[in-house]
Amino acid sequence: MIGQPTPNLDKQHPSRVWAIAAALGVSIALVAGSVAYETQRAADRPVGEGELFAEDGRAAERLYSELMVGGAGSAEALRHMRNRIATEAASVVGAAGSIITSTSSTLVGNEVDNAFLRYALATGRFGAVAARIDVDIAIDGVVEWDEGDVLYAVVQPMEDGALLLHYDITELLSRRIRARGIRSTTLMLLGVAGLSLALAALALVGRAHALRRIREVALEANLLRRHATVLEAKNVELDEARRHAEEALELAEEKNRIRAEFVLMINHELRTPLTAVVTGADLLTRGNDLSDEDRDTLLSSMVAEGRRLEDMIGQMLFVARIENRGLDFHTDETALTDVWARVESSNPRLQSDPSAFPAFLADARVLTDATTLSRLVGSLADNAFTHGASVVGVRCVDALPFEPMVEVGDRSSDAVYFVVEDDGPGIDPAFLPRIFEKFEKTGFSPGTGLGLYLAKLMVEALGASLSVATSRRGTSMAVGVPRVVARHLVESR
Repeated sequence: MIGQPTPNLDKQHPSRVWAIAAALGVSIALVAGSVAYETQRAADRPVGEGELFAEDGRAAERLYSELMVGGAGSAEALRHMRNRIATEAASVVGAAGSIITSTSSTLVGNEVDNAFLRYALATGRFGAVAARIDVDIAIDGVVEWDEGDVLYAVVQPMEDGALLLHYDITELLSRRIRARGIRSTTLMLLGVAGLSLALAALALVGRAHALRRIREVALEANLLRRHATVLEAKNVELDEARRHAEEALELAEEKNRIRAEFVLMINHELRTPLTAVVTGADLLTRGNDLSDEDRDTLLSSMVAEGRRLEDMIGQMLFVARIENRGLDFHTDETALTDVWARVESSNPRLQSDPSAFPAFLADARVLTDATTLSRLVGSLADNAFTHGASVVGVRCVDALPFEPMVEVGDRSSDAVYFVVEDDGPGIDPAFLPRIFEKFEKTGFSPGTGLGLYLAKLMVEALGASLSVATSRRGTSMAVGVPRVVARHLVESR
């Protein structure tokens, strides 16, 4: 899922079980193969005379004892034993050294006269020697070996006497070479080795399949991560586009609201003076019986309403010109006394007393345009009179005399303030955040709603500040103009 941590599939490997199974299978195959090789090698190795005689002697004693215990007679047991171990002749020698029973009748009753064999019989030890025979040896009535032939004779001790085995030297050489071919034990071990190799191969194939699958999953995960990144980028773009669309919608709705309010304001504000002018002109045209006093009053009213209409139209045109081309002025270092003189005369209804301009500010200089600043202060005074003030005063101070409730522009750390104060009903606190917006008015109050908006434009153009505080006892507005520090003070610092 997007937003949740994704495991790093690029660094994952197949389970170690696959590798362990493959290593174990190869190890078992190597061990089984080695054992099979050694077994087959031992089987193919020629047998020496001593080893062959010892094996046959032990086998002969065991078989003869088993046959005797089984109830067979001595001659019968001896014959079966000879056939099993494939000797040329076999005899039973008594304790005195004479042959008691034999598979060859010509040997029965003869004495063993070879000194080495007699020593083996006397000591009860195993012995083997090549020696001449004293009598013919016949098998089933046929003489196979004549007196004087050399045969191998083997003495195998028993509890009572011994077994005497005879070997023909020619036959013995052929018996020393074991049967050729692969032994069953070798085949079994090779089968185990092959099965182990097959299991190892299956483990390697499984590991390869698991590794391929992990790579495929890692590739799919990388593709999903890239798709998720693209989707997140698209979501961000969509959110940005939606935000722009919402802002555009809000702006369009705001423009529609301003347009509707403007139409309503124009309908109200322009119709009233126009109606007064048209009605007065009509009365003057038809009123032959008007007295001179009534005529003068009517003319004065028409002139006042015409000027009011002219001021409103001029204010709207002035705002449009500022929005389109800005204010045409230049800020200069100007003596504060010159600026104060213009501000004090900016509106004939403004009141100021001798203490309105402190003497310690007489040498101060400010960075501003005196004409624009005086027009700004005069506009603030007109706005106060329009909204119910009967007395509006202005004074100059070097510190802001109140805590601003709302403020526009940039307040300088070292400024001179032109404070416009009135005794009007004050501004509704709920309306304060919108007082500097275009066409904003409370209800059907007089004016176009452009006075404070125009003041904001001029303050921003001058690089000054405009602070407002209001209550039911009146409203105070302070224009903060940057003060110019004297050069000798700068150099001394």
